[in-house]
Order: sequence, then C-alpha cells, then structure tokens
Amino acid sequence: MASITRYLTVSGLRSGWIGVRMLMLTGGLSAATDPWQAAAQLSNAGKYREAVVAYSKLIRQKPDDVRGYMGRGRARQLTSDYDGALADFDKAIALNPKNANAFNNRALVYDDQGLRERAIQDFNRAIELSPRDAILRFNRAPAWQALNQADKAMEDYNKAIELDPKYSAAYTSRGNLLTRLGYYDRAIADTGKAIELNAREPTAYFNRAMAYSRKGEADKALADFDKAIELASNTAKFYNNRGFFLENHGAHDQAIANYNKAIELLPSSAIYYNNRGAAWLGKGEYDKAMADFNKAIELKSENPIAFRNRAGVWLVQGEFEKAIADSSRSIELNPQEARSFRIRSAAREAQGDGKGSKADARQALILGPQPASGMAVPVPPDLMAREEAALKEWLANDLPATTAQLAAARHEHAFTILDNSRTDRRKEALEEAVAYARSAAVLEPANAGHHYLTGLLFRELADKDERAAAMAEQALRQAVEMAPDHAASWLVLGLMMVDQQRGREAMTALEKSLESDPARTACQATGLLCAIYALNDEGLRGTGFFQELYMRNPEISTLGVGCAIMLDYRGERQAALEQARDIMLIEEAGTPDHAYAEKLVNEWQGGQP
Repeated sequence: MASITRYLTVSGLRSGWIGVRMLMLTGGLSAATDPWQAAAQLSNAGKYREAVVAYSKLIRQKPDDVRGYMGRGRARQLTSDYDGALADFDKAIALNPKNANAFNNRALVYDDQGLRERAIQDFNRAIELSPRDAILRFNRAPAWQALNQADKAMEDYNKAIELDPKYSAAYTSRGNLLTRLGYYDRAIADTGKAIELNAREPTAYFNRAMAYSRKGEADKALADFDKAIELASNTAKFYNNRGFFLENHGAHDQAIANYNKAIELLPSSAIYYNNRGAAWLGKGEYDKAMADFNKAIELKSENPIAFRNRAGVWLVQGEFEKAIADSSRSIELNPQEARSFRIRSAAREAQGDGKGSKADARQALILGPQPASGMAVPVPPDLMAREEAALKEWLANDLPATTAQLAAARHEHAFTILDNSRTDRRKEALEEAVAYARSAAVLEPANAGHHYLTGLLFRELADKDERAAAMAEQALRQAVEMAPDHAASWLVLGLMMVDQQRGREAMTALEKSLESDPARTACQATGLLCAIYALNDEGLRGTGFFQELYMRNPEISTLGVGCAIMLDYRGERQAALEQARDIMLIEEAGTPDHAYAEKLVNEWQGGQP
C-alpha cells in the first residue's frame, strides 16, 4: 500500500509534500544573507547533516531561541538521529510549552520509533493547542492506524477534511484507509476527489489503483498505476505494486520488468527481490527464483514470506529436508502462514511422515486460503476485524470457546462470499469461500452446518470443475452423518442426485429432507419427489409417504398437494379432486398452494391427466 506522507510543521505554516515526510522550510536555493534562512535552505536541499551543523552554531549563539532547536530537531530526525531529535524538541517545548509545532514534531519522532502511545499523547497536546490545524489531525491518523484503531484514524481524516475541504492529501490517505477496510467505492471517490484537487499527485493515482485492483477492475487499476509512474518515475514502490498486480494476473514477464526497475531504484528492499523471485517461480525458472529469495533473506533475515517461497523451490526440486527447514522458519516467524504449512505437509509426506504431514495439512486448512493482496473477495470490514481477532485469540489459546468463535467467523466469511460474490470472479470467489467453509469444518468437525455449507459451495462449483460434485456429496454426507435430521443437507443431496439421474437415491434423500423439516423443504422437494415416484413406478410408496406426512403436518398444504398428485397418478381421480378442493378451502386465494390446487382441479375436472 502507499506510504503515508505526513507534515513536519514550521511556525504554524503547512509544508508542501515531496516524497515521504519531507519538509519545505522556505523558498529556493538562492544565496541567503540571513543565517536562519541559510540553515533552513540546507534542510530544503536535503543537506541535513550540514543543516545540523548550521543550526548547532546558531544555538550556541542564541541558546534560548526556539527556532534553533526546532530546525536542528527536524534535520536530525531526517538523518534518523531520533535521540538527538527528541532532545531538541524536548528543549523547544521547555522553552515554549504552548508550541503546537514542537509537540507535533516530537510526536512524529515517537511514531518513527514505533512508540505510538507516546506519539498520540503529543499529537493530542498539539491539537489542544491548535485545534483548527488540519495538519495535526492528518498526522495523528497513521498513529491510530498503527494501533489498529481504524475508527479513530477515520475520525481524524474526516476532521482534517472538514477543517480544510481542499486538503488533497487527506482525501488520498483517507482513500488508502478505506481500501484497507474494504470500502472500495468510497476509496475510489476519495482518491478521485484528491485528483480533482491536485491532478499531478502520483500517490492519489496509486491509491486509487489499489482500490480498483481490490475491486477487480483490472483495466482501471493498470491505467492508474501507469499514471502514478508517469508522474513519479523514480518511485520504487509504484513499480513494485504494478509488478505485483501484473503477476497476480499472470503477466510474469511484465511483472519481472517492473520488479527490475523497483530494485534498480531501491536495491536494499527485500520485498522487491522476494516478489521478483515469485514471478520467476511462476515461470518455472527455479535458479533465478532461488537467487532472489536468497537475496531477500540476506537483506531481511526475518522475512517469513521469503523463507516460505524458498521452501517452495526446495520442494519442487526434491530437497525435502531444506523445504521443511525453510517452511518451519517461516512458520516460526509468522504462525499464520498457511502456505508454509502446506509446503511442509507435502515435504513431510514425501519423506513418509504421514502424521506430521496430516497435522500440517489440518493447520493449513484452519488458517484459510490467504489469497494474494488484491485478489481476495471483499467482505464487510467488521467481519474481517472479528475474524482477525478470533484467529489471534485462537492461536494464543486453542480452547473450545476460541475454536467455536473462529469457526463461526470462518463460516460467516464463506457464506458472505457465496451470497455476494461478483459474477465475473465467480469461480475464484467460490474457491475462496470453500476454503473458509472447510476451515470452519476442520475446527468444528461435529458441526453439520459447516459441512453443509462446504457441500453447498462445492455444488456451486460443480459446473466449472467436475471434481467438485464428488466433494460436494462427501461434505453433505458428512453433514447428515453428524446430524441425521439436517434437512437442508438431505435436500441438496437429493437435488444433486436428480441432476445425476440417480432416481432411487434421490427419492430417499428428498424423503428424509421432508421428514426432517417439512415446513422449509416442502416447496422445493414435493413436486420433484412426485415426479421421481412416477418415473420409478412408486405410486404406492409416494401416496403412503405424503398421506402420512400430511396427517402429521396438516398446516403444510404443500404436502396435501403432493398427496393429491400421487392419488391421481394411481388412478384415484375423485379422491385427488377432493384433496385439492380441501386445500383451496384451507388456503387463501392468491397463495401458491391455493393457486396450484386450483390448477389441478381445473385440469382434472376437464378430464386432463
């Protein structure tokens, strides 16, 4: 995702933004006669160490002038001398406790060090001192995000925009946050507004590209990646993310070209080598992939993804011990790396360690599909947050309560995809949903509902993958094994068997669905079951079944309709007419049962079969 540009502040004036958290202190680089202006110009020119020297000289001359500590603190921060920067901002605050800019700048240093709570405290004080300054709200938002308090970050972006409706950077960053939360249309609107306000801002195009990518609008995403690079051709992350996007869409060679450029611009980034290695792996060029993964690990020795990817190369090359070692290291660094468990499972199976392989495969199923960024089907942000919290709690404490909590979140995730997946990504969406449903079923194997949902999803996939039909039947049979009266599973089993022309098996499944829950299954099962009885010359069985079930459930008129149809099939036209007329008396005109009974009466009275 895009880095968040923030502002250091100078005497209450907003700085421009060039790159990441850079500061425009004054004008150009013309000769300056004023020593304060000369020191500021050194900082503007990126000569931070020289600026530190210049400000230090001014501080010796005027030790009580806040400007010296503010300027030197900013320059020290930009050279990553955080202790020195904090000391300078501490002194500036001591000299002027009502200097909002000093609190803001010290907060940014704390934030750079990962000390978010301290950063928030200083941002709060800055905002108390200068409540109408939009920059301060803008700067505090990323600290809230780092603390996983997206609601507070959103409040700050909203307030920044309220205070300054033409604050393009705030729209850009709010759009970035909205994308992370899954609100893609709103993110696109925000980044579009930022572009309207400043059409030359590359990060706005970049963030909109990410939103389009997550939404599945590939052409628009690629156009915005291209525009961002056109405006900022020396920004490595733009090439990296465009490469990642292209890789996810199967364009390996184009992805590699983009990663090459990202590495050229920023050769110290492990992620770029790792991503390029994955592209080489996608092309089957294992030596090149291995070289890139080695480099990624060299640059960042605690990179779980690089170890996972290198383990994958070892696996395809038959180096099972090395595959196990690297996947184990990946899991150690990130216990949520499902793909590392899958790789280790395969390697252990190849070595004959069936027990270890099975345990790893189970853990991989529980952790879920982990689709690539931008490829996952969006689900409501509150569900994502609930699922992440449940997973974290389960990993820390695997107990029945945490297991049930995570299983419920996985089930809801799968059902949400089934209910809302986009038609142009239907197969991928269903495959992702299946993975979440299977996760729930592995967590709670005795819960018939999880197996039913898994079967339902596999059935949806059956017309795209012939293997899915067998998987669907297996899952549904597991559901009815766990709960013999699970009507929905019996119904779907019956429908599948009808499609497969397995009439007698379908007959039994549909009967069980009606017996288990006639109120919910009668509308779908009755007519179909009558047809199966007729096709299999089972009129007597059908008549007896519907008569008995209708006697037990007289409030369900659909069963009476089934009884009438079977009576007529057996040649008992008069009894069938009486049954249909009774239903017309019981049901109000306009209801489906009344309408169907009336249709039967009209046909039979006219002598029609």
